[in-house]
Amino acid sequence: MMKIKFLLPIFLLFGFDCATPRLEQKPEWKGKVEVIDGVKVVKNPGEPLFGELKLKLKEDLSIGRADDKNYSFNRVRGVAVDNQGNIYAVDMSNQRVQVFDQKGKYLRTIGGMGKGPGAFQQPYKILLDENKGNIYVSDGPKIKVFDKEGQFVADIIPKAYPMDFIIAGDGTILAKTSSGRPDKGIVELTKVNFKSDALGTYARFPFNDISFTKIDGMVSGSGYSGLEHDLLVVGIDQQTCLYGYSKEYDLNVVDNEGKLLFRIEKDAPHHNVTPSEQEDYKKKAAQITKKLRAKYKGVEVFYNLPEHWPCFYNLLTDSEKRIYVQTNHTRTRPEVDNEVDIFSPEGYYLYKTDIPHFTRVIKNGFLYTTFIDEKKGMEYVKRFRIKNWNQIRAGI
Repeated sequence: MMKIKFLLPIFLLFGFDCATPRLEQKPEWKGKVEVIDGVKVVKNPGEPLFGELKLKLKEDLSIGRADDKNYSFNRVRGVAVDNQGNIYAVDMSNQRVQVFDQKGKYLRTIGGMGKGPGAFQQPYKILLDENKGNIYVSDGPKIKVFDKEGQFVADIIPKAYPMDFIIAGDGTILAKTSSGRPDKGIVELTKVNFKSDALGTYARFPFNDISFTKIDGMVSGSGYSGLEHDLLVVGIDQQTCLYGYSKEYDLNVVDNEGKLLFRIEKDAPHHNVTPSEQEDYKKKAAQITKKLRAKYKGVEVFYNLPEHWPCFYNLLTDSEKRIYVQTNHTRTRPEVDNEVDIFSPEGYYLYKTDIPHFTRVIKNGFLYTTFIDEKKGMEYVKRFRIKNWNQIRAGI
């Protein structure tokens, strides 16, 4: 009996310790929120609140076949997904938009080759206005509008060339336009209505090609490299959008009228252009100059290198209004995944992760991307299920 009395308290203590759940300590956000000139600024530290995130992806749909022209692509450049899961793929070189249901079955074609209303020359980006049922497709200097059945509605033609665009909640568009010379250019974010009238400018920044050519005094761009400091814009929802000038890690959230709601900043060191990188570009300039001088007189090639590379290269949002900021340059290495910082809708830096290169849409637990099989000479639109979607936080 004495032995039992001695062991009983130890047993109870041991059992109680095992049964008690250990509470996971919530990480502490180490940034700060300030109000500067009447605007809230969310200042994030360099490290994400929840660390690195590994997306668990499982492919569950692949669209692309060589034996049926409706499933055969040539340079897919834009993808959109509606609320029913239907998939819209901009088949640029075939000058059309192909529409498939959520199981990958072909439904219809929008547009096509030609010069008439609704015909495409060089379609690129597509966005859907679920409220009004319209479909918007950028096509060179125009943004073409179709109804939900794919019938042509109107051409929107901004005064300057639209390099990108998003849809505002009232059906107007916010167009990223460029103008000026390659060495002295301007990029703007302008609101445009269906009549192509400019309703206001939200942002304005310099945009200069890294490389440009002079032939007998005439200036022309040598090709956009993707390393220029650039204005990037993405829609968050029908009422708000986000834009940033990639020279600094500084993002602006505005409403449909251009009112600045708050800013997002992140402590991120600049990647300075090194002497060896400068030397590489000088060698490229010399090579291009040599080739052009064999054809033309008075040729000069310039490389207008900035002090540092861009802080980010692309912006994306998902159906939970999280913000994805691509921080690595993949233009010269398309096999490398996009490295992205994930922010909450309120601007808090949550995760660092990788997403597949050419990710076009992240919506309702799925990720949509395009893929080229070089060996087969085939191009595909793919959908992946994000198996840990419900475990990804949307706030702090």
